[in-house]
Amino acid sequence: MHEKPAVLSPDQLAAINAPIENARSLPAESYISTAFFEAERERVFSRHWVSVLFDFEVAEPGQVLPFELCGMPLLAIRGLDGQLRVFHNVVPYDGCLAVIEPASELKEIVTPYHGWVYDLDGRLQAAPFWDGTLRRDQRPDGVPATDLVEVHCEIYLHTVFINLSKQPMPFVDYIAPIARQFLDYDFSDVAVALDRSGQPIAPRAVTHCNWKIFFDIDGPNVLHESFVHRAYSESSAHPRVTPEGDKNYREIIDGYLIGLGFNYSNFTETYGAVDPAEQHLGADGQLPDQAGFVDLYPAMSFSITPTYIEIGLNLPDGVGRTIDRRLYLLPSAAVTPENAAKHEKVYGFHGEVAPEDNRISEAVQKGAQSPVYNERFFCPFWDGMRHQFHRWVAADLTE
Repeated sequence: MHEKPAVLSPDQLAAINAPIENARSLPAESYISTAFFEAERERVFSRHWVSVLFDFEVAEPGQVLPFELCGMPLLAIRGLDGQLRVFHNVVPYDGCLAVIEPASELKEIVTPYHGWVYDLDGRLQAAPFWDGTLRRDQRPDGVPATDLVEVHCEIYLHTVFINLSKQPMPFVDYIAPIARQFLDYDFSDVAVALDRSGQPIAPRAVTHCNWKIFFDIDGPNVLHESFVHRAYSESSAHPRVTPEGDKNYREIIDGYLIGLGFNYSNFTETYGAVDPAEQHLGADGQLPDQAGFVDLYPAMSFSITPTYIEIGLNLPDGVGRTIDRRLYLLPSAAVTPENAAKHEKVYGFHGEVAPEDNRISEAVQKGAQSPVYNERFFCPFWDGMRHQFHRWVAADLTE
C-alpha cells in the first residue's frame, strides 16, 4: 500500500511547532487545497470523536436519518429497542446508499437499488430473488460481510458523537475535560430550549470558509472580541485585561478542550446580570460564577454560562464551506412554555454575535487566496490557544 504524500513539509511542521514567539501558522494552502481537505477527512475527521447531530433529530424508534461527514455518507437509526446507532450508509452488495431520505415508523429498511432488507440493528434479513427464484426471504451464501457497518456512537448533552476509527480514544476520556474544567456545574439534568411554538431552538447557518478558520475565530481567539463584536466593543470589560495588563481570564487547554474561562460576575456589563432566583446549572444548588467559551477539537463549541449552555456543531462541508448548527440547553425545570420568550432572547444575543464572526471568517477565507499571503504569526500574549490548535492539526496531518 502506497503512503499518501505529506501535505506539510518538514520546514512547515517545524515552524508550526516552534515556540510561539517564532512560530508560524498552518499555510494558506491548508484553507483552499483539496489535497489538504482530503488528508483532514482521513486523518482528523475519521480518527477523532466528532459531534454530528442532536439526539432529538432521531428521537423515536423506527426513525432513520441519512447525513454526511466531510462527504462520507452515514446513517443514524433509532432502533426498536430505543437505542441510537450510526452506520456507514452504503450497501455492501451494490454500493448504493441504504437510505436516501429521512423516514419514521419503520420496522425494517428496504434498500432502494436491489431491495435488500435490513433490520434496524443493521443486520441483513433478506436479499430477494438472489438465486434466481421468486423467493424474497433469501440470504446470500459465500459472499463477504453483508451487514451495514456500524460506527462508534455516544450521546452527551443531547449531542450525538461518532468515531470512524476501529480503536477510538475512550469517549469518557475525550469528554471528561468539560466537567473537569467546570466543576461548579451540574450537567446531568439539562433539556433542549424550546421556542414559543414548542420547537427546539436550533438555528443552522452556512459560512463560506474552511473549518479551521471557523474554529480559529471561536473559543481560542480572545483578542478579536473588541473589534468584531458590537456588544464587546461597547463594554468596558473588554479587552479581557486588567489595568495592570494581566489577563482576567484563564486559558484552558485540557485534552482536546481549548478556550477561555472567566468569572461571569466580572462581565455582567457585557452579558447582563444573573437573577439569583433564576434556575441555574450550578452544582449542589449553588449559583456558579464560572463561565467559558471553549471548543472541543475538531468541530464543536460550547458557551457555558450559569443559566444556559450553547452548543455549536461546526462541520466541514467541503474545502471552503462550514455548516454551523446551534443548540441551547437549560436546566430541565426551566423549559416551560412560560419561559419560551425569554429563551428566544438568549438566542438573540448569539444570533447577533455569530454573523459578526461569520463575516470575518469569510474575509479570512478570501485572504487565503492572496498571492502575498502564505502563513500567519502569533501574538505571544493572546494566541497561546490558537497556536495549540494549529499544532493539533499539524500533528494529525503528519501521523
